Amino acid sequence: MHSFLEPLTTPSPESPFPGSQPEGEDPRTQTFGNLELRPDEMQALVAGTRVGLTVREFQVLAALAGREDRVMRRAEIYRQVWGGEMKHRDRAVDVFVRKVRTKLAATAPSWTYIHTHFGIGYRFAPEPTPPAESEVSAI
Repeated sequence: MHSFLEPLTTPSPESPFPGSQPEGEDPRTQTFGNLELRPDEMQALVAGTRVGLTVREFQVLAALAGREDRVMRRAEIYRQVWGGEMKHRDRAVDVFVRKVRTKLAATAPSWTYIHTHFGIGYRFAPEPTPPAESEVSAI
């Protein structure tokens, strides 16, 4: 039995990041849980619905997804997306991660994709969000 985080197929060598890809789909399309990333279109879809990310937001998400389940330091994300060294106290990465999280949460409220590691950076690991305690007690 496969976990939703385990690749179902071997990623394409030219793929910009690892993940699973359904047969018959563009080899650059990557699927993580219910999130699909299409780098050739700079699009993210959740269960077939476009998330509506800007190019920069997509680049941040793709950088994190490229290191699935591993913590990326803010400076590393900055270098990969903006192509330079991060200035002291620059909050660009944090701002864009917040924007991506907000848009993903609006499209998929029952999923968490990006996790914060305080003082270090961020980790991409799609997980269903556990129901709130009030929702559990109502059942």
